[in-house]
Amino acid sequence: MTVVLEDWISQSINLKTQCEKIRGATISDRTWRNWERLAGAVYPQGKKVSDRSYTSEQSQLLLCLAWYRKGAPREKITYRSLRNYWQSNEYKVEEVFNAFCETINSPQDKQPDIPAPKLIALSSVKRSCDEIMNRCISRNCWASWKQFLGIPKYERYVEEGKASILVYMACWRHDHPTQRFPSIRELMVMMRTWTRRAMNLETASSSKMWHAWRMRGCIGRDLPKYLAAYGYKVSPRTLYKWGGFSKRRHYSVSELSNWTKLAQKKYGT
Repeated sequence: MTVVLEDWISQSINLKTQCEKIRGATISDRTWRNWERLAGAVYPQGKKVSDRSYTSEQSQLLLCLAWYRKGAPREKITYRSLRNYWQSNEYKVEEVFNAFCETINSPQDKQPDIPAPKLIALSSVKRSCDEIMNRCISRNCWASWKQFLGIPKYERYVEEGKASILVYMACWRHDHPTQRFPSIRELMVMMRTWTRRAMNLETASSSKMWHAWRMRGCIGRDLPKYLAAYGYKVSPRTLYKWGGFSKRRHYSVSELSNWTKLAQKKYGT
């Protein structure tokens, strides 16, 4: 029998179980009541706690809170900070919902496994950050960046989300060399959804560089980074297939506009 995802996930017992799986630890009744308060779900329903149901927004906030607590188990959370984190991480909620939908609505003998998060070598992340900063980041500086994100000292691999934040931190430091880093929440809010989709270890670029390209054009080897700023992840190999591309050629502002329109046409957005 097909199950409606929103109705199933809104049940308190189901939602709590999935939050425990995301967090990787048991959630006590006291902690769950605090979570309900943060999500605005503490109100009398005339039902047992196990039979309670939540609105779609409350369910998403509770799922997002589980992700938040997984990465920052001791950081203080308010309703405002939770909503900011939710708005900057809707892709996480969508991943959870899609996995639930496939698991619940598929036959019992063909339940798909939830894929493990993609891991990226920290050495590759650092090389990309070095390229963005145009210098080699010192060992102490790199250690402080990892500590800022709660990455263990001798960790060799990280999830794609933390790798993207490290790359964005390099972009932010390139543009603000003397300022103190914003909080993790603020960094993630500044990373727009369309930027996050296109930005990876090869196509990350500084906002000042992008502004300069818009004013004076750019050389061909920087064209993938320019298109990535518009949300189009295009490799040099793909650009060669489209025709008229050269890494050594300098493209004017009008030519960059033509490339953007071509990418928009190819990807249908």
